[in-house]
Amino acid sequence: MRIQCNVCEVAEAKVLCCSDEAALCLECDEKVHAANKLASKHQRVPLSSSSSHMPTCDICQ
Repeated sequence: MRIQCNVCEVAEAKVLCCSDEAALCLECDEKVHAANKLASKHQRVPLSSSSSHMPTCDICQ
């Protein structure tokens, strides 16, 4: 399953930002989380079918 980046809406999402509840491609992840010190501390996890330790967002809990 291909998940589209929530920021650019073009590239395939590679990470999930738990704080923003957003799926991001690597380029957008770097841009968004380089914006300030607070954003750079957001926990991000890889979006891959082999990842079994994915945290759930507030909506999914």
